[in-house]
Amino acid sequence: MNIGQEALVVCTDNDKTVKGKIIRLYRGGLDVAIDNTIIKMQLKKNNVYVGLLHGLEFTFTDNH
Repeated sequence: MNIGQEALVVCTDNDKTVKGKIIRLYRGGLDVAIDNTIIKMQLKKNNVYVGLLHGLEFTFTDNH
């Protein structure tokens, strides 16, 4: 996983998938930019990252 890598982010509340870009990596998490919005995502388990924004839950799975 690299900064600038495309990430498919899924909203678990409405099952929509959107493309984002990884803009920051840190221990136990990452930040993904979608349009002009940044979602802070925390590593949960098995390469699954989870973030919350505006009352919605988003997930990203690192398949690499």
